[in-house]
Amino acid sequence: MKNLILAKTAGAFFAVLLSSLTTTPGGAQSLPKQGTIEATYTAAGSDVREIGVTGDDVVYFYESTLLMTTNNKTPLMHNVTAHCVESGFSAGAGSRYCVYSDKDGDKFVEAFTHPKGSTSGKGTLSSGTGKYKGIEGQFEWQVVQELPAEKGSYHYVGKKTGSYRLP
Repeated sequence: MKNLILAKTAGAFFAVLLSSLTTTPGGAQSLPKQGTIEATYTAAGSDVREIGVTGDDVVYFYESTLLMTTNNKTPLMHNVTAHCVESGFSAGAGSRYCVYSDKDGDKFVEAFTHPKGSTSGKGTLSSGTGKYKGIEGQFEWQVVQELPAEKGSYHYVGKKTGSYRLP
């Protein structure tokens, strides 16, 4: 009987301990009102559609997914994902928009335009929901390493640095 009481007490103790470790007061992690962006990401994407114009020139539509990681000092893009679309003219510039989502379902948008063949550039953050409502930010991006991919697909490791502000 004594062992049964000890087992129940130990079980209740571990249940309370586990519960306290897996929940945070107030729900989601709070985000500082302003901060830096320092993120490394893996991108995987593919051509969705190309429309021939002349010779090798095409109007293209590209879709990708970004998996973001950061260090703990820059929480904005810590463990978020982004669904991105890009369109452009192969002989000219391209424009990309990404919708970032976190584990709570809160979102914000990234936008940038880049010249043909560019592996770096600048962009902006805006249009947030939930904890990101009213976000404004600027960042620089660059492809750090291209990874193997099939024809029509693109895989690479990238880096983003910059800053953001919330109201």
